[in-house]
Amino acid sequence: MTTTTHSSERQILILIAANALFGFAIGFSSPSVAPLVVALGVSISFVGQAQTVSSLSATFLRLPMGVAMDRLGKKPFIILGGLVTFAGFVSYSAATFPLLLGAGIVLVTLDFAIRGMATTAALGEATRPGKLGRIYSIDLGVVETAATVAPLLGGYVGTGLGMPLSFIFATSAVLVTVAVLVVILGYRPPARTAESVDVKRAWFARPERELWPLIAIVTLDAAVWRMSFPFWALYIFKEMSAIPSCSWVALAISAGIPAVTAITLSGKLDKLGSKPFMALSEWAAIGAFMPLLLGSTPEFAYLSAIFWGLVYSLWVPAINAHVVAKFGHEKFGQTMGTMSLISGLASAASPAIAGWLWDNISPKAPFTITLIGAIAIGFVVWFKIQEVKKR
Repeated sequence: MTTTTHSSERQILILIAANALFGFAIGFSSPSVAPLVVALGVSISFVGQAQTVSSLSATFLRLPMGVAMDRLGKKPFIILGGLVTFAGFVSYSAATFPLLLGAGIVLVTLDFAIRGMATTAALGEATRPGKLGRIYSIDLGVVETAATVAPLLGGYVGTGLGMPLSFIFATSAVLVTVAVLVVILGYRPPARTAESVDVKRAWFARPERELWPLIAIVTLDAAVWRMSFPFWALYIFKEMSAIPSCSWVALAISAGIPAVTAITLSGKLDKLGSKPFMALSEWAAIGAFMPLLLGSTPEFAYLSAIFWGLVYSLWVPAINAHVVAKFGHEKFGQTMGTMSLISGLASAASPAIAGWLWDNISPKAPFTITLIGAIAIGFVVWFKIQEVKKR
């Protein structure tokens, strides 16, 4: 038993370390995306269309990849996702015209659809029951700690040292390569059994009825939040006339809040359950958007960044722990894939609609819609989500 426990802890540490490298790589180059958009002179509608393509790609990839990773194991898909992310940063670094910019947006975003889902499932597989909330929260905290430092460093390298944008994105590509090597050389997943495959095949043929309320909530959440998520940093940079340093400080704050709250609240999630965390995540939209809707100077972006970080840090560990606890880590890929397919189809047009609203009505219109929708979803979560009974 002791040997097995130490082995599981080692695998958890390796997965979290690889996640931290990915988080640092993405955070390091995140302050450079908005300047690249402006430098290439593309419209906000183009960015929205690229995000729509990315959403559609993730929508149709997650279910078949979820089925495959449940049957073949998570490690190949962590590696595959890393290679896709690497290609995205290479595309960013070579972007001298809009097509390569769009390819970078799509490929880097797919990281969450492939590697992110596989790593989350692998952590659930290595974690003992009753500790899911703690491990997922610690993982998020470590990743976001790396993502807090990364924008500050990346912004300084790009702005303070005057390094070209291509150098910033190439550095992120190198960091992703290191993360992939950590997984290849260090991660040793547990052996798979024929019995678990038989169970998953029967489940995949007919999803459980208990999944549908969660699908409805996740679908509503995706539809409203994807109208704002791709444009938050761009709004601060473009509409609030923020200098580059303000933009990357806001990004660092939004990453720093999850780094603090995920670690400090990790034990509370297992005790209180997922529902309060998910509901509060939606209601944090009030603090995330009101400073942008009412303020006009970059300082308001810092207040928004605090609550933007809470939205993320409260939702992600809670939804992951809820799915694993309710449906089992053996079904994680298929469960998340099913939810992603339906929610992705329902929200695929959200970024494009938001881009059109930005260009033709007001840059504040997408944020207003998300704010109203998120408050309503919070009440739906509170009254409709049923906690998993502790066993």
